[in-house]
Amino acid sequence: MVESTTPVRAIVRGENRPDLLKHEVLADLFEETVNRSPDQVALIFQDDVMGQRTLTYKQLNQEADLIAHHLIQHGVVAGQIVGLWLPRGIELLVAQLGIAKAGAAWLPFDTETPVDRIIVCLEDANAAGLVSDANWLPKLATVPQAVWAVESLLAPATVPFNRRKDFFSSHPAYVIYTSGSTGKPKGIVINQGSICHFLRSENAMLGVQGTDKVYQGFSTAFDMSFEEIWISYLVGATLWIAPKSLTTDPDALPLALIENEITVLHAVPTLLALFSIDVPNLRIINLGGEMCPDSLVERWALPHHQIFNTYGPTESTVSASLANLNRGQPVTIGKPLPNYGLLVVDDQFNLLNVGETGELCIFGMGVADGYLGRPDLTAEKFLKNPWAETPEEEKLYKTGDLATLNKRGQIALLGRADDQIKIRGFRVELGEIEAVLTEQTGIGTAAVLLRNEDGMDQLIAFIVPDGSQEHDLDAKTESLSSMVLRTKLREKLPPYMVPTRFEVIEKVPRLLSGKIDRKALRVLPLTTVVDRGTSDEPTNPAEIALFGVLNKLFPNAPNQLSADFFDDLGGHSLLAARLVSGLRATPAYSHITINDLYAQRRIGAIAAKMSEQPEQYDEGEAWQPEELQDHTLRRFFCGLGQLVLLPFLISLHILQWLAPFFTYHYLTGNPEDSRWQAIGIALSVFLLTQVIGFFVSILGKKLLLNNLTAGRYPLWGSVYFRWWLADRLSDVAPVHLLSGSSLYHWYLRGMGAKIGCDVSIGSVHIRMPS
Repeated sequence: MVESTTPVRAIVRGENRPDLLKHEVLADLFEETVNRSPDQVALIFQDDVMGQRTLTYKQLNQEADLIAHHLIQHGVVAGQIVGLWLPRGIELLVAQLGIAKAGAAWLPFDTETPVDRIIVCLEDANAAGLVSDANWLPKLATVPQAVWAVESLLAPATVPFNRRKDFFSSHPAYVIYTSGSTGKPKGIVINQGSICHFLRSENAMLGVQGTDKVYQGFSTAFDMSFEEIWISYLVGATLWIAPKSLTTDPDALPLALIENEITVLHAVPTLLALFSIDVPNLRIINLGGEMCPDSLVERWALPHHQIFNTYGPTESTVSASLANLNRGQPVTIGKPLPNYGLLVVDDQFNLLNVGETGELCIFGMGVADGYLGRPDLTAEKFLKNPWAETPEEEKLYKTGDLATLNKRGQIALLGRADDQIKIRGFRVELGEIEAVLTEQTGIGTAAVLLRNEDGMDQLIAFIVPDGSQEHDLDAKTESLSSMVLRTKLREKLPPYMVPTRFEVIEKVPRLLSGKIDRKALRVLPLTTVVDRGTSDEPTNPAEIALFGVLNKLFPNAPNQLSADFFDDLGGHSLLAARLVSGLRATPAYSHITINDLYAQRRIGAIAAKMSEQPEQYDEGEAWQPEELQDHTLRRFFCGLGQLVLLPFLISLHILQWLAPFFTYHYLTGNPEDSRWQAIGIALSVFLLTQVIGFFVSILGKKLLLNNLTAGRYPLWGSVYFRWWLADRLSDVAPVHLLSGSSLYHWYLRGMGAKIGCDVSIGSVHIRMPS
């Protein structure tokens, strides 16, 4: 037989699932769950100040109805857009749901978004108003739209509830603004039908269930939050909302996930990489938002975890593909979700073959209608799909990502075809940062790129001063100082778009086409020298230690006690984690937490906190895991299981004596039987039961605890029960007979222990050697 040499086209479709196309709206989807599980806990919020708060699905529905009622009373109608700017907590999710139940689409803003940017987005979206916190209203005085405090929207209704009218799946569900290459952010509108289909489509592969407890850590301005929040609403799972101080603390977060028995974690790979311990109760780990390194898969792809890698720009409704990650296999973005499709084209929009590299395109139910008020950009990126086979496949989005389709039908990403980058999960158009930079006094030209410096991706801004031919580059002017530029940029850009470093150069390298040569900038040495004359002199050991770590994180910034770690130095959650880790390397400062950095902010205040003695440290200021509690129901079921197994365990011990007895009795039943032969065989059976005891001990440990890692586990929980049973099975082995012998080493190694050469072990009280 001759193999066909016909090229295979680079197009792949997800499973055809017409049952997932329900043409529904988010409010109806949520209310179905309320009717099905009204008393199921929907939200748990671990508030730093108020303590733990909970809402059932019925209570959440009632509070969201109040929000919807008051919004409709204020004139909001189906299809309008309402801004949403609130701190983390239950009220944020209640307001989000209330906007949906009013028939409107929400436009979310991160808590750190500058007010100027909020105004730009609200005006561009022609929003009906903004829902915010009463304490933030003074900051919003310049907003031209109506601003409603969430506290007033939760006031009891004095008239019959207003209900949404004329609300369809074609209406917008939400609008998310991403960075724009022209310097202006662009709004992406996702309709109700698309997001509802996505929730069902992705969960058909993830498998989140109503019994799961899901960690909620993403900002609602980041569309991966839909995977946390709305998939949970779809199946009736419980959302555990972490306080901000915990979401940025890689030391406390895994402990909290263990303590609160979280089973589903959606995260960017960078966050998971910071965890120092395993979280064995995590059933599902869903990674997305940035490239996933192979090393992370090797560390976390354990039998008790299902690890997924999802991919998709906001324009495709959160995600478009999913890969199940396993050790020893290359990391890809997998295959399309049900009712989605992926294909690879060349510069002329011709479909490529498998193995060829080109631009990745997405088609299917999840593709957005386009950009809000940007018909030119919509026409450029959203095209009619010439390879469509169904009406749902007719829309196609050009992602700008370079990719190739392998023979297994999986897509591998190879980078970008343009200047768009991702940092900490957020999409950033470098042109928008450059446009804001060139508006600043003293700057003629600016180029920004993402570089890996000191093991971390950082935005580096290269700036050419006005009149650079005559400008003395060694004389830093006030207008070009890093702190001044950072302050100006934070007024217009979100924190993740503000460069960490600013380099003054004579000219920007360019290609023959006149475009910026970013490859040359990527290898250009960072030469900006810090004027240490502007630095403060350390006056105590804490300041010396703090300045030492800061010099490694911010090599081009002076050490000033008055500087703000976040606003002036450009610190963010990942840099905060590295600062705390660096300080904790010195035992005297092991009490410092990330929460201290957010509370103190200024370098001098952080140093003062470091100088406090650990016993004087107020642990109440930082989030602490709750004390383990004795849960009666869990204790009952654990005790019931132990009671059921006790006869079996007792039988194992008795068998060692009864087996030789019955053997002897069986062999001496007739007068002509030899008693000496019976005694010999009975002794052999006794020795055999001892050997079997060792095998039972080793086998029990491997079956029950082979994948157990160091960590904190709930008392009376499943891990505790497995440990108890393995411990009881280890008692079956007569280890006292081997104590002090080389055979004892073999047994302990069989139990998972690592033992060096020329070691003598005499103890018989080693529980769970590994």
